[in-house]
Amino acid sequence: MDGHPSGPPQGAGGQNPAYKPAHRHPQSLLRSPGQEPSRRRRGPRLPPVEINGYKIEAGADLAGADLTGADLRAVDLSGAWLGGAILNGSDLSEARLPGASLRHAICQHAVLADADLRLANLWHADLTEARLPGAILSRCWLGSARLVGADLRSVDLGGAWLTGADLTGAHLGGATLAGATFSRSCLHESDLTGCFAMGADFRGAVLSGAILRASNLSGAVLRGAALIGADLSFTDLAGTDLTGAQLEAVCLDGIRHDDTTVWPEGFDPPSSGGLDDHE
Repeated sequence: MDGHPSGPPQGAGGQNPAYKPAHRHPQSLLRSPGQEPSRRRRGPRLPPVEINGYKIEAGADLAGADLTGADLRAVDLSGAWLGGAILNGSDLSEARLPGASLRHAICQHAVLADADLRLANLWHADLTEARLPGAILSRCWLGSARLVGADLRSVDLGGAWLTGADLTGAHLGGATLAGATFSRSCLHESDLTGCFAMGADFRGAVLSGAILRASNLSGAVLRGAALIGADLSFTDLAGTDLTGAQLEAVCLDGIRHDDTTVWPEGFDPPSSGGLDDHE
């Protein structure tokens, strides 16, 4: 099982990375909370297209397919099986991929701007320098994925599971990370300016040299995280757990914290900037 744990992870998202391919999720899981089942689709169903001899449609079996440089803009691959597929340089802007499985897929330099990847399985996927601005990745599996230098600005990663992922130098400015799990992930020199990471789990994560300026980390867990040389200026740390975190040379100018913030033993934090300074 690729060394995955057999039980459910302990992150806020609650996903089990050892679950069988995500394309087997029942369609009821792909509806928004409170949404009633319906036989009608929100928009017209796109007819299947054929690219490089592969039929591109919802639920397609494209395991191991070579779709290098393919134009897949706005295609519907909901629930499709793309395990091990090669998508280097492909354009999947605005594509629909909810519940799809891209385990071990190779997507270097791929474009997934504004794509819908809710509940998708991207375990061990290679998204090196991929462009995903505005993409929906809520509650997806990205454990051990490679996202080095990826453009993740304004993405929705709420409740996603990224344990052990490599996001070195990634761009996550303005991203929604609430409830996401980044335990043991590497975000060295990544840019998380203005991100919303309330309740996120960064236990044991490497954030050395990262920029988290003006972010909301209230209620986040950074126990044992490496924040050496990181910029946390004007960040909301109310209720944040920094037990055992490495804070050497960290910038804490203008931060907000309160009596629920837990600091490393012996650390003397600067005074809180207060709520008014963050409104």
